[in-house]
Parts: sequence; C-alpha cells; structure tokens
Amino acid sequence: MRVEKRNLFVTLRMLRTAGIEAGARVVGERIHVFLKNPERGEPPLAASFGGAHIVRAADWLAACAVRYYPKSDLAKVWSVILSATAALPR
Repeated sequence: MRVEKRNLFVTLRMLRTAGIEAGARVVGERIHVFLKNPERGEPPLAASFGGAHIVRAADWLAACAVRYYPKSDLAKVWSVILSATAALPR
C-alpha cells in the first residue's frame, strides 16, 4: 500500500471547508502557514518552512488542527485511526 504525501493546497481547502481559518503564503524562498487560534484574542498559530518543505508545512497545519480543534472532523478521523491501530497486535 502506498501512502500519498499530504498536499498543502488540499489541506488548506479541507480546513477551510471545516470552518477552520487557515492560510499560507510564499515570501521569498519560505512558506509561511497559519491557523486561527481557537482562543479568542490570541494570535494565530504560525510557522515558516523552507520552500522545499511544502509537505512538512501541510503536515504542521493538519497536526495543529487536530490538537487545537479536537471537535473537528479531522481530529475525529485521527482519533478513530489511532484507536484502530492501538488495537492491532504488535
């Protein structure tokens, strides 16, 4: 089974569809990504990655969404996957 790498543009669309404000921009040779902080009045969660690390930027956004938006569909799916893999024999 081949697992595809996460796509930044698909991840952004998925988060926005779920009502989670997220974005990315390229400045020079860096990709800057952000996720709206669910805590009112707090600055957005943000990170910067080298241009070659677009997959890492997408992974960071997904991980932040799971952590900071635990009631989101993405977090629920990851919870189901984690539970299912925990039940597998080692």
